[in-house]
Amino acid sequence: MRTLVIGVGNPLAGDDGAGPAVAERLEDTPGVTVRMSHQLTPELAGDVAAADRVVFVDAARGGRLTVSRVSAAADAHDASPLTHVIAAETILALSRRLYGRMPAAYLVRVPGTDLSASVRRLIPRAVAAVKRLLIPATRTP
Repeated sequence: MRTLVIGVGNPLAGDDGAGPAVAERLEDTPGVTVRMSHQLTPELAGDVAAADRVVFVDAARGGRLTVSRVSAAADAHDASPLTHVIAAETILALSRRLYGRMPAAYLVRVPGTDLSASVRRLIPRAVAAVKRLLIPATRTP
């Protein structure tokens, strides 16, 4: 299974570097392709379409580390490709619309307000959360 991990954020901007920091630690994981992006852009739709699974990793203000399933935005045809803010749901919808493929997708949110010691401690937990998504579900008889 081909998995694409997209680390979203700017490593020079405090907590915004959490996504790339997590993705960077997954670069040598078999079956995983890593992309870093300061923000989600329409150009990522082609990479997303080529994957069987995509994991977006991004910073979040406050809260706790979360992992959630992401699906395509129903109104993606209304989203402007010129905006500076594009959601993961929009990238998935573009992938489906432009390439006829939309992989299973997840969003890992790493909380924090600065790339402080508390955020740096969460990065290994976020890496572990992504790795759990890579393990195929096993069925018990």
